[in-house]
Amino acid sequence: MAISAGAPLGTAAFWLTGLERGVMLAGLALALGGLAGRGLARQYKGRRPGPLPAPWAVRGSLLGLVASAALLVTALAGPGLAAQLARPPAPGLRSGGTAEIAAVELVLFAFAALAARLRQTGLAALMLSGVIIAEGIRSHPEGIVPVGGAALAYCHVAPAVLWAGLLAYAVRTALAWRHDPAAVQGIIRLYSIAAAWLFAIIVVTGIVNALVLVPLGSVLTTAYGLFLIAKVVLVAVAAGLALAGRRWLRRESRAGAGPALATRLELAALGVVLAITGILTVLTPPAKPVTAAAPPAAQVVVASPRVPGTAT
Repeated sequence: MAISAGAPLGTAAFWLTGLERGVMLAGLALALGGLAGRGLARQYKGRRPGPLPAPWAVRGSLLGLVASAALLVTALAGPGLAAQLARPPAPGLRSGGTAEIAAVELVLFAFAALAARLRQTGLAALMLSGVIIAEGIRSHPEGIVPVGGAALAYCHVAPAVLWAGLLAYAVRTALAWRHDPAAVQGIIRLYSIAAAWLFAIIVVTGIVNALVLVPLGSVLTTAYGLFLIAKVVLVAVAAGLALAGRRWLRRESRAGAGPALATRLELAALGVVLAITGILTVLTPPAKPVTAAAPPAAQVVVASPRVPGTAT
């Protein structure tokens, strides 16, 4: 079976760019999801055995900043390959806009880190949301379906980032409160309710994304389709672990145990999902843009009238 990648899988720059994108998404999840996680944890009405952990908004933003800077350097060092890894290009972005989008995201992460350091959490969340908008502009769906593709990317990336970030914050809180099993279960219960809604949105938008990007006959014959299958399998594993974590909420846990093993494994599974997502962003999907470039206009040759007595 021949696998059409649409991108140079054998080059180091391909894997490097995919890794940089995955790390950038991880930083975004830690920062934005951490802010959302603390906001959610504040809704816990039971007895708190200690203060809520500070969200890793600064650390996550700095991680995203470093990854964005690496993306910018990689794109500037190999502009030809960067353009090849940004196919189909989004409308209005020259050479796929890899360098331009990376520069914008770098600035947004920098402002988010500064705002979080100054405890301006609202401004930090706004800057981090801008990163999601930038990702939507350069996303594959936008290259296939202009305007609508970017909106679809927003609706898929935002809940995915929040799911991973909320879980990371819930696990940190559960570990900090591990000597109070009731408080640990209360925090995990709050997270699991939010995660159920986020998972539903991810599934719906993921199905629409797949229909837009991968024709059914290309699922098993393209690198994009195979990586997409791997991502779907891991998301299903994470969902199964989340269900196992909900069953753990019905049991009595001992002091000092912290969150269930299934919940910790769920976090690991989502980390791998983010890594695969980074690879998918540099693979060319098999679908064709709905607005193909118009063919060059046919030239019309008008014959000059023949003058009697002249050579033809």
